[in-house]
Amino acid sequence: MEFIIPSKYTVGGQDVTVEYVESDGEYYGSYTHYMGRLRICKKVGATPQSDTSKLNTFFHELTRSILRTMGEYELNDNEKFVNCFASFLTEAIRTME
Repeated sequence: MEFIIPSKYTVGGQDVTVEYVESDGEYYGSYTHYMGRLRICKKVGATPQSDTSKLNTFFHELTRSILRTMGEYELNDNEKFVNCFASFLTEAIRTME
């Protein structure tokens, strides 16, 4: 199944806009709660992100947006948890039949 990254979604009643930016240093993406904005970097440093990496970045930041909305600040700040959860989520959705 091919998953297409949406241009916007709603979580907890808040609309979130998905944007692509050229680069943000060494970051793959970011989520800004108060602005309702999820950013996916086209490049990490000078290296382009692959489509699957962008997809994983989307689910990583989506996970953050859900945790932040739930008030789960400790989990939101736990990079190991967010990376692992988003990777499993990406894999599950990409392999659905």
